[in-house]
Amino acid sequence: MEEFFRHMPPISGMAFVVVSHQHPGHISLLPNLLSKCTVMPVVEARDGMEVEANGVYMAPGGTNLAILHGTLHLMEPPSQDRVPLPIDYFFRSLAEDQKQRAVGIILSGTGSDGTVGLRAIKAESGMTIAQDPQLAKYQSMPLSAITAGVIDVVQPASQMAEPLHAYARSLTKPAQFLPERDASQTLRKIFILLRDRTGNDFSLYKENTIQRRIERRMNVHQIENLRQYLRFVLANPHELDALFQELLIGVTSFFRDPQAFEVLEQKVLPALLEGKPEGATLRLWVAGCSTGEEAYSLAMLLKEYLTQKQLHLTVQIFASDLDNRAIEAARAGFYPVGIAGDLTPSRLQRFFTKEGSGYRVKKEIRDLVVFATHNILTDAPFTKLDLLSCRNLLIYLGPQAQHKILPLFHYALKPNGILFLGTSETVGEFDQLFTVIDRKWKLFRRTAESGTFPHLERFPGGLMRAATGTRAEDGVPLPATRPAQISDLVQQLLVSRYAPVAVLVNGLGEVVFTHGHTGAYLEPAPGKPTHRLVEMAREGLQHDLATALHQAASKEEEVVRRGLRVRANGSVILVNLTAKRIADPEALQGLFLVTFETVREDKPAARKGAPAREAAPMKKGEPRLLQELEFTKQRLQQTIEEQQTSNEELKSTNEELQSTNEEMQSTNEELETAKEEMQSLNEELLTVNSELQGKLDALADANDDLQNLLNSTEIATIFLDNELRIKRFTLEAKRVSCLIAVDVGRPLSDIVSKLTYDRLLEDAQDVLLTLVVKEREVQAADGSWFFMRILPYRTGKNAIDGLVLTFQDITKLRNAEQVALAARGVAASIVETIREPLLVLDDQLRVVSTNRSFYRTFQVTPREVEQQLLYHLCAGAWNLPDLRHLLEEILPKNSSFQDFVVDQTFPHIGRKVLALNGRRLEQGLALPGRILLAMEEVKGPEGKLAE
Repeated sequence: MEEFFRHMPPISGMAFVVVSHQHPGHISLLPNLLSKCTVMPVVEARDGMEVEANGVYMAPGGTNLAILHGTLHLMEPPSQDRVPLPIDYFFRSLAEDQKQRAVGIILSGTGSDGTVGLRAIKAESGMTIAQDPQLAKYQSMPLSAITAGVIDVVQPASQMAEPLHAYARSLTKPAQFLPERDASQTLRKIFILLRDRTGNDFSLYKENTIQRRIERRMNVHQIENLRQYLRFVLANPHELDALFQELLIGVTSFFRDPQAFEVLEQKVLPALLEGKPEGATLRLWVAGCSTGEEAYSLAMLLKEYLTQKQLHLTVQIFASDLDNRAIEAARAGFYPVGIAGDLTPSRLQRFFTKEGSGYRVKKEIRDLVVFATHNILTDAPFTKLDLLSCRNLLIYLGPQAQHKILPLFHYALKPNGILFLGTSETVGEFDQLFTVIDRKWKLFRRTAESGTFPHLERFPGGLMRAATGTRAEDGVPLPATRPAQISDLVQQLLVSRYAPVAVLVNGLGEVVFTHGHTGAYLEPAPGKPTHRLVEMAREGLQHDLATALHQAASKEEEVVRRGLRVRANGSVILVNLTAKRIADPEALQGLFLVTFETVREDKPAARKGAPAREAAPMKKGEPRLLQELEFTKQRLQQTIEEQQTSNEELKSTNEELQSTNEEMQSTNEELETAKEEMQSLNEELLTVNSELQGKLDALADANDDLQNLLNSTEIATIFLDNELRIKRFTLEAKRVSCLIAVDVGRPLSDIVSKLTYDRLLEDAQDVLLTLVVKEREVQAADGSWFFMRILPYRTGKNAIDGLVLTFQDITKLRNAEQVALAARGVAASIVETIREPLLVLDDQLRVVSTNRSFYRTFQVTPREVEQQLLYHLCAGAWNLPDLRHLLEEILPKNSSFQDFVVDQTFPHIGRKVLALNGRRLEQGLALPGRILLAMEEVKGPEGKLAE
């Protein structure tokens, strides 16, 4: 992260939100560390804080960060039981709020947090970047995102600034639109290339959807128009693979739109499964399943519903998608930890197993789903379906494709089959094929309409060639079905009038179903309500009922008890009791059927039935014995029940102890892991401490070197901050101001200056405002002279952090200059007194200076001579090749010449014969070379011109 911000320019026009894994209440040092890596302000995010460009916002620990209309909001985590996933949470919120302006960046980290959120950003046409796993300290997070196929750019953290800036520029730079006809032709050429590369035709998809996805790829590659992108695709065929993945738009999640699944469970499943016999097959198709989340969601929902209703049906779920990579991921059934935000803890625990940094679907759910690569526009559909789910696919298809697919769905579904669409989709003009179950959540029921097959014949590949006739189940109900309905009604009538009263109980003796009026045999037990059959039995029936159930559980035969005297409503009736364990059908295996039949007390009934035990005349004392025996039976039955209750409680206690033991073992393992993590953290802290100590030592050495360097230069130096307060100064600075050690931190205006210059403070303020260096010679009160320079103090990140004032002692240099000026004045006076003409030339033979004798002799003015080339003087009279050759050799070769005779006619003065002497004029080493040219007029002994 530090590398990322070190290389990010401070004025980028982007805002940065940093979300990391932190425990609640943890005081992070990250803001302080990052503030040293960037000049952008680094602040902790607060509730309601508006995001501004060129700023860094740190998410606090223990909360989820969300963004709405560019404003940050702190959200409480939904549950302490769930794994905290703050990165996924913020990425999803960012995608919904900023759309294509959202950029998700995954850096070093453990786990797979962020992968699900990046998929949401990519679905909204945003940009996703991941750190190169080879350079990341912890590879899990970037590797998970890259493996999931949701990353656009993989770069080291130090090189992410360039693609970020390029993407930002592409969003702000107006697109170069092609004419409509050219754009359409270019788009069709891209469709052809895609079809040749992948075998899939995207021409039936909505054009604006395709263009939006292509624009996203263009933004990633900084391409300005569609024609340039076509050339890029032709030159880089692998871009077609990336575009293919982009067009598939694999946006999905577990139980997406939870309310829709609640409506499906409450409204649709009861009606769909009503009347299905035991062992029947329930067929579903999830079209466009992407990575399988929705298919597994339906599988989990059906598993829960069938278990709750104790229904035994065979479930077949077909899940298909165009993307082979997505199908492979769905078959693997392995998902990042981010799915914990979409699933309840109970479902996560029941249907998934934790593996490494993610969750894997359990086999019982995985076996319910069959995944296949399938093109819904060209491949034959799955048929005889009870439910077809095609959510958020039709919104990406054009009207022509929708007109083909909806009749196909009608054909694939059974009569009264269910069509489940996305919240933004509808059946449109095909309302005669489907009736609405729930308009908000787009649940429809297939009608028996049969006039839709001509639409299906237009599908490619001859889908309907074999379907020229109407399927049997597609027909409307005929009168021929009426006899079957009458037979069912007659059967129900006979059962209700002639079948004995019966009770269905489970292995624990609890009632699960009753038939007929049981009031004569059963009544609510006093105390806490119960479903135990024995406790509900009336007086005289409990003992025999408990015995019969016990015997029926131990053998396959039917157990019969006849002539039982049962007290009901103040009278005694004779009852025949039957108990039998059910072996068939399979759905009822393990249950017990108990029937009650009242025996009429008349002679024919007595002759046919077995004589009741109480019908014989009783001897003296037998009633008392019978009462004691009945009391003993009741006590024994009570003891047995208490023993059973104790056994159940002991069993429950044993299970709780086992659970506690497992929890203790898990806690012990967690403590061991925490101990290892603490040891690892301690080692990291020791390493960091050692590194910091080494840096401190190096910093101290560098500071000593710098202090000695500054003192050795003998240049007075004063460092100021942005408020013009003293930060540091050298010993020499005491010569220009009254500084002592305690003055550090005081304003410059409070320090007494030793300079006669009184605008030092104003100059410092001007430099801080304009960043323009100021240089000036200033004098101290003691007469010393200093060369003053005021320049901005620039940090290593090119940021201004104050000023530097330097004062270099130039007293000796200034005195030397004055001496040199005096000597120059004396020399000039001497030259002016010489009667012969003199010229001083530079290395280009240009006149630097001359004496008055030259002006007087040749009758010229200073304007005609100074800074002019010697060859141009006097109308070119001095343009002599031999003279020029001699003069050009003086400076390079340090040569000289004497008595070079010049015989020329000069303007204004006529013919003259001159003897010239030339030599190098000696000056200081730092001064440029000069040539001294002296001349003397030559005359003969009689006053005539000499040759």
